[in-house]
This record gives sequence, structure tokens and C-alpha cells, in this order.
Amino acid sequence: MTKLFLIAVFAFLGQTANIQSNKGLCKVEVNDVSKTTSFGYLVGYSVTFKNNSKKTVDGVYWNVYFYNNNGDLIKEDKSTFNSTSLIDPIASGFTKILVRSPRVKGASKVIVKITKVHFSDGTTCN
Repeated sequence: MTKLFLIAVFAFLGQTANIQSNKGLCKVEVNDVSKTTSFGYLVGYSVTFKNNSKKTVDGVYWNVYFYNNNGDLIKEDKSTFNSTSLIDPIASGFTKILVRSPRVKGASKVIVKITKVHFSDGTTCN
């Protein structure tokens, strides 16, 4: 019984050691990344940002990495969110879901890493 338990633990640790993960910055976290695939293409993804800082966020800049099932990097891209008079900023304690449609052939995994955060008071964190 203990052998089975140890094998399960090592298998779990082996799986998690190589997993890429989403990364937040300056108390702005990536809560969730969902993807949509169709006919071998990743046609869209949505990313949920949560503002855990005490300031209002009016800009988020991130890199997005697209991987296949084997873990090979297929494509890297950049994207941004900027609030306007029509699009509300991310207030402290709130989340915002953003949708993008990159259309990447063979991609099945999406990793988002925030590179820069701009706050409504004019400060920037990167």
C-alpha cells in the first residue's frame, strides 16, 4: 500500500514539475485562462485578471505563449488591455475577463504572463 502511495506521489510531482504556469505582477493576478479549439486551431482564449492591489488598474500588458500537447512552444505573442471612456478600468478587488482570437494551428495550451501594469494614478509597475 505504501509503495502505491509513493508511486502516486512521485508521478504527481513529476507531472507538476514541468507544468508552465500563468504569472501575475504587482498584485494583479491571472485567475483563469480558458481556450477554444476547433479543427486543430486554437481559435480563441479568455483571460481573467484580478486586481488585488489597492489602486485602480487602467492598463495591463502581457505575453501569451501557445503550446501543443507535447509541451512544445508553437507561438509567442503580446497583448494589452487599456481602459477608455467606454471600457471600465479594473477597480481594486475586482476582476475583468478579456477575450482574444489568435487562431494558432496546433496549439492546445495557453500561458499568460503579465509584463507591465499601469495604474490610474499614473504609476507603472513592470
